[in-house]
Amino acid sequence: MSQDYTHYTIENYILKITGVFNYDKEFQKKANEAAYEELQFSEDSEKFSKDFFYPDLRNQFFNNNKKRHSILVKKNTENSIVNLFTYQFDGKTKSKEVQLKIIDSRLDLFEEGFGLFTLNIKIQTEKTDLSKFSDAAFLARNFETNIEHTHYDKWHQYIEKEVLVGASTRGNSIKVDEYSGSKYKLYMILDITELTEKNEMKSLLFDIGTLSRIGSAIGNNYDSMDKDYVKQLTNKNSISIFNNWEGLALLDTYTVVGNKILDTDWKKSTYLNIYHGIYLYCLFIKYNLFKYNFEIADLDEDRRSNFQDFLAKYYFNYISYNFLPTEIYNKIRTSLDIEKELQLLNEKIVAVGQKIQEEQQDKTNKILGIVTVLTSVSSVQPVYDYLIEGQKILGWSSEIYWVTTISIVLVLGGGVGFYVFGKNILKWINKRKK
Repeated sequence: MSQDYTHYTIENYILKITGVFNYDKEFQKKANEAAYEELQFSEDSEKFSKDFFYPDLRNQFFNNNKKRHSILVKKNTENSIVNLFTYQFDGKTKSKEVQLKIIDSRLDLFEEGFGLFTLNIKIQTEKTDLSKFSDAAFLARNFETNIEHTHYDKWHQYIEKEVLVGASTRGNSIKVDEYSGSKYKLYMILDITELTEKNEMKSLLFDIGTLSRIGSAIGNNYDSMDKDYVKQLTNKNSISIFNNWEGLALLDTYTVVGNKILDTDWKKSTYLNIYHGIYLYCLFIKYNLFKYNFEIADLDEDRRSNFQDFLAKYYFNYISYNFLPTEIYNKIRTSLDIEKELQLLNEKIVAVGQKIQEEQQDKTNKILGIVTVLTSVSSVQPVYDYLIEGQKILGWSSEIYWVTTISIVLVLGGGVGFYVFGKNILKWINKRKK
């Protein structure tokens, strides 16, 4: 029979948050000035990744390939300790409060000014129980969490200034704010030696992964979770391979709870670098699909071509030679609805392409009509005669009449030309501005 796990303490854990941001041409210089350095994998790590991952993925996320996207990392000091809290309904009394330290930060800089940041966080308590961990995860994932600081009121403000050296993640002018939601993504690994039964792992996994009150999955109170829902969610999204751990992949969180899963350096390194790297890659794909879906109205021929190039360069059905990372990858990919998002985007691209073809055909028909009218005039002489007759009727001088006539013809010709080639002209102008 399952025990009550609500009083268990956590021996070791990993708590990371990941979010998106835009960066400009000056960003990397600012980051370097703020003590960020390019991530360099050790020789052993590169050898390991060569035996572990297919080349396309490892060359972007797991080795020092020269064509790899830029990955900047920084170890933080004691000054990176912050107090996060939230108020009760009265707006004065604190309901949750936790002190956190940012151990290190990582910035993945991709093309077109798109970036992912990751913070590795430690809770500043002598012992961390499940409730404290859940509170810390809840507060750390919300953009608008209150922060005790002399310069900032909100958590996202601190991250933008102190972590992202001024790059913004919120606001009307920030594109990523349109598809990043109001929460950061959570990567949580909990090592609990008292946790020995699979049923306990599944129940606790639900509580942590959904950030529910600890004990919700096993409780029978009026506000406890429905047991059928708990079972449905864990069966659909859980990763159950070995008896000593259980994983759960959801839209906003990836969680693993187990016994003796972080008790050695190599185990910690595996979760910190290998499995988290897989999660980061999946988030990168998901956010980019968000981005392309958001920009679907502007998917002209160049944009659609960029999307196809993106898929060819970054989207892989298979990532590893080993079964476990493949299982983790497939489950995370399913939880993020990546395949559905990709299918929806492809359908939209087809629809946009058909619309563009119809618009081009309509323009072509109109131009052909104009050409037909012009070619129906048997010679230039009748046109000239009509123009001379018009001058006589108006009684204008030759200079004024012909300047006006030529101006009208140029305006009409320019209008027709812009009607046909306007999008290409605007596209060229925008490229020149960039």
